[in-house]
Amino acid sequence: MEVVLSEALPTVAEYVDLRARVGWGSIDQDTARTTIERAVFTVSLRYEGRLVGLARVMGDDVLYFFLADLIVDPAFRGERLGERLMQAVTSHFVACAKPGASITLLPLKGSESFYERFGYVRCPDGPFGTGMHYASAPPPADGQ
Repeated sequence: MEVVLSEALPTVAEYVDLRARVGWGSIDQDTARTTIERAVFTVSLRYEGRLVGLARVMGDDVLYFFLADLIVDPAFRGERLGERLMQAVTSHFVACAKPGASITLLPLKGSESFYERFGYVRCPDGPFGTGMHYASAPPPADGQ
């Protein structure tokens, strides 16, 4: 199986579809377009032209980086595609991050050990507190 890595942006429809395939709920086309366009780095994986994996980094691409998405189609799990995406993201960080940069992510519960293999440390074990989120953020449109 040849899965091709690319920095080409996914289409809005592809992004919406991939999120739905992994159970992340639905988002509208305008939201998808905006978040795709505002990422500072995106890398995708395609099999026979179909989007099967994606990683997106948000931030200023100098001092602040946030790994917003690391998505692999459930039908392609176990093929080490997440590792390929993380290797590409890590290479981007090495190339762009200035000394002292903040590179963060919020892993799904239970996936912490995957990210540790790429040099991430669990909070509060590192210099930061535990991960937090803004509790007053509006809920997703579909209630998820």
